[in-house]
Amino acid sequence: MVLATIVSGQKVCRMPSDGKANRATRTFGRQESMDEQTRSEILKTIPYGFYITGVVGSDGEANGFTTCWVSQVSFEPQQVVVAVRKDQHTHDLMEQGAVFSLNFLDTEQEDLARKFTQPLQPENGTLAGSPYSTGETGAPLFTEAFAHLECRVVGKLEAGDHTVYLGEVASANLGRLADILTDLDTPMEYGG
Repeated sequence: MVLATIVSGQKVCRMPSDGKANRATRTFGRQESMDEQTRSEILKTIPYGFYITGVVGSDGEANGFTTCWVSQVSFEPQQVVVAVRKDQHTHDLMEQGAVFSLNFLDTEQEDLARKFTQPLQPENGTLAGSPYSTGETGAPLFTEAFAHLECRVVGKLEAGDHTVYLGEVASANLGRLADILTDLDTPMEYGG
């Protein structure tokens, strides 16, 4: 049972100022009346990094999108999960190609993260001006990212309006040292 309140507009949970929880303010557990806004505000407090997820279709079409619902879930073998919205073209490409890359963005790359929230078109060997190479899986590795993971899809789970893909890490590349862009560095948010 969580005994915290959310301060609107902030990304922190706080206990009452006296450090004691008032039984009347408990909003979780068996109580069914928690409103949607409170739930959404609480979910937004989960910290996330921002990545460009690179995908490639069965016909070789490369694309990418900004994602933050990513987590490592296994040490041996090394595996990660990424959630992809079902109504996006990139979801179709993930289904076809069964591979993806995670391209890590640094704290100075908010503009790049924003760019990849929109539908993008290939142009002259780039994706909307962002150059990429292809890795051993065929997934695009965006040059601007400071690190890359390439993954092969080994499982998936339907989760409401998203599909959660389980990827086994096939390759990793660290181009330079940097701090990852997180939701704490930017007003961008995806959650709730």
